[in-house]
Amino acid sequence: MSNSTSESHAEVLGPADCWQYLRSSYIGRLAVINGAVPEIFPVNFAVVEETVVFRTAPGTKLRALLSGTAVAFEVDGLNPYGTEVWSVVVKGEPGAFSGDPASLQEAGPDREPWQAGLKEHLVQIHPAEISGRRFAVSPRTRWWPPQDFSADWL
Repeated sequence: MSNSTSESHAEVLGPADCWQYLRSSYIGRLAVINGAVPEIFPVNFAVVEETVVFRTAPGTKLRALLSGTAVAFEVDGLNPYGTEVWSVVVKGEPGAFSGDPASLQEAGPDREPWQAGLKEHLVQIHPAEISGRRFAVSPRTRWWPPQDFSADWL
């Protein structure tokens, strides 16, 4: 990868790489539409086959999931040296988990919700689209000191 300041060198990930990165993670962000308002929630998750599975309690998130609108789910990460980052986005339809409960133990035996309370609704996202990218972290000198980008918003 080049250090050119005029180009971004993001590598587009194929589906197999995207699923591999998802399997290596356990916390992501779920984006839903709540009425006419977008909402984003952090969720603990597991990958079962090629679906994203998580638990939730009754409330805003579950109501939005039951509305039948598509959702987006995103996970980010970086390599152990902090020199390369990746991002994966899954877009699809939410529904009740229909798989074998034993597959949840295999996918993530130690994955428990972080927030206290009963999370009795098991949801899976049936992906319609999965995409991802990976790129080198820019040296701090490329983005520091801060720039005034206010003219870009006019």
